Amino acid sequence: MSEVELELSTRAYCKMMMHAARYPSYSINGLLLSKASSLSSGSKLIQYLDCIPLFHINTGLAPMVEVALAQVESELEGTGLVISGFYHAHDNLRDTHVDLFSQKIADKIAENRPGTLLVTIDSKRLSLNIDCPGLILHQHDTSGKWKTRDKNSLRLEHDSITLACASALIHKKIYRDLVDFDIHLDDISLDYLNVELNMEIDSCL
Repeated sequence: MSEVELELSTRAYCKMMMHAARYPSYSINGLLLSKASSLSSGSKLIQYLDCIPLFHINTGLAPMVEVALAQVESELEGTGLVISGFYHAHDNLRDTHVDLFSQKIADKIAENRPGTLLVTIDSKRLSLNIDCPGLILHQHDTSGKWKTRDKNSLRLEHDSITLACASALIHKKIYRDLVDFDIHLDDISLDYLNVELNMEIDSCL
């Protein structure tokens, strides 16, 4: 049986890279979103359409994660989107292991969402000229175990254009406009869904 194909939207990829670029000396994490319909059994392609940046300060605090997951799930009601994965990056550029805390969050998501994707950003690849996605992939399989997926099994929505778009946004320092859940907790008027930033990314294509 062939593995399900994975596709990451330009919007999701750019926001993940901008989250890492905004906080290069912090560990960061966030959620991946997909249409519920693409996660049904028998689906041949899972598309990760968007991401929600969560933390750069409270990365290891379980209660904050519970609050964030509950709020995001509430926001997604009626949109057709669901939490389908988790991404993280370390404060040490050379560190690409899956830490225990990230593993636990991914496990929690996988309880409700078979096929959950766990993405580690290889921060060494982050530059003003991103020439490859720089993502390390693990997927939760039907046996309940995490399985390494080949990096080439995840394609970017617009291939090299997605990479060029991420590079341009980082070059222009647009990442300074990104709001994660940590910032939202400090000032709830700030939008962690990043609607305006999404429009900026979409205009890049």
